[in-house]
Amino acid sequence: MRSFLTASRLSLFVAVTFLSGPAVWAKDDVRPVHQRFTKPAEVREWQQFCRKTGDFNLRMGLDTLNNYIISMGKEGWELVLLDTHVELVCFKRPAS
Repeated sequence: MRSFLTASRLSLFVAVTFLSGPAVWAKDDVRPVHQRFTKPAEVREWQQFCRKTGDFNLRMGLDTLNNYIISMGKEGWELVLLDTHVELVCFKRPAS
């Protein structure tokens, strides 16, 4: 009889644990505020533009490429990639 009571208490404990556990986690996001991912109020759209670095004579120096990057920055473009192995230079700027 004693083992039956112990087994029933154990099964009751296990049942309560599994039934109440998800209810605790489902009520709210319990992660710290800096780890929560919230949907932004508005999604910003971007224009993207890439150009081959082969268009620039990099063997003579980086002046032509540097001047090009500076001129693109003055037009509002932001440099996001400069890769001489893939031979691309890419920019982005807000669409509106």
